[in-house]
Amino acid sequence: MSCFKFASRKTLFVVSLLAANVCAHAAGMVPDTSLLFIDEATHSGTISVKNTDSHPSLLYTNVVDLPDDNGLKLIPTQPVVRLEPGQTQQLRFILQNKEPLSVEHYKRVTFEGIPPKNDDNKIKIGINIRQDIPVLIRPAKLAVITDAWKYLEWTGTGSSVTVKNPSKYVVRLAQNVVLQPSNTSGALAKTYLLPGESQTVSMGKAISENSKVKFFPASRYGVEVPSFISDLK
Repeated sequence: MSCFKFASRKTLFVVSLLAANVCAHAAGMVPDTSLLFIDEATHSGTISVKNTDSHPSLLYTNVVDLPDDNGLKLIPTQPVVRLEPGQTQQLRFILQNKEPLSVEHYKRVTFEGIPPKNDDNKIKIGINIRQDIPVLIRPAKLAVITDAWKYLEWTGTGSSVTVKNPSKYVVRLAQNVVLQPSNTSGALAKTYLLPGESQTVSMGKAISENSKVKFFPASRYGVEVPSFISDLK
């Protein structure tokens, strides 16, 4: 028996004071990969999503523009689809761009399962599980490079360090950065750098004695790779 009751797409908590049991369950819609890849050459991309719950649900798919990268339109061809328990659905996304792309772009996509209503009188705590993964949009004429973090440029002044991404690639990395040889640590504001973007980190003290910076890049699928050391200029 389902432990959920949802009247809308928003998370809803339903409590009945006449009941004596509390039932909670969470699994939801699970994508088969941690990154949705969109190729400008085909103006599309696909991903498969599985309903891991024991009840049928409506799968809602939503593409989320980031505040710093919102110039492209990406449309799911099936924004709402019903999935039976254990069923997998392949979803297709269509890219709409008026001009050829020159740099990679970055978005997010969410997959949310909405279970059917349950009208019994037991206390029910409804938890609407939403999967949220990144979307990488690659230009058709841009060569594939999997270690674009090597292009990052690090400069320091006073007690601050600035990192710039001069490449045409989105670079994903952990927020922690460590100066060497002092081992002074700081934190970036985000876990990605868009093409041409810069971020400045306050290290809390003078950095003049340092000549290197260690950071922790991630693969395109979000897997942490060995730390990387760059010159600090």
